[in-house]
Amino acid sequence: MSFFTGVVVPIGAVFIGWYFANLKAEEKQQKDEQIQRMKLLRMLQQELETVIDQYETEGKYLLRNSIKGQAINNSPVFNADDHEAFFNLLWKYMRGYESLNTAIEAIPTIFPKQEEILKLSKTFFIHDSRKYDKLNTEMNKHIDEILMLSVQQIIDAAKPLLVEVNNQIVINSQNKL
Repeated sequence: MSFFTGVVVPIGAVFIGWYFANLKAEEKQQKDEQIQRMKLLRMLQQELETVIDQYETEGKYLLRNSIKGQAINNSPVFNADDHEAFFNLLWKYMRGYESLNTAIEAIPTIFPKQEEILKLSKTFFIHDSRKYDKLNTEMNKHIDEILMLSVQQIIDAAKPLLVEVNNQIVINSQNKL
């Protein structure tokens, strides 16, 4: 009997304490992950609403990269298995930014700078400033078209992503621990 009370009971008590401590730690970790997921989703929601609103009201884009999208993409609290539709939309949105950055970086190589246009116009004896202005206007029009195609790609991806983010927020809110 003394073996039982002297050895088995303390070992059993340690095991039971370890079990309940692990259970509490796991619950805390799940709650922390849920809080982190909600923070990231709310930040992405705000970014998407701002980007869409800014584009629709002023016709401008605000960002060259989706900081919140990258944070979610690199976050361990989201995974592609559980959030497949969400990640597909997020990646489409982020590809829009890659397209925009590629367009911005390619514009100087596609279109020469204004000073070079002026030099070319003088080289080809186009001294008329109206012709230079027309050439400059056409070049700016083409640059705007290239940028707007990329920005439109971002907006087209942002709208369904915003709906999915709102759905994820509702799902995450219902899963209270």
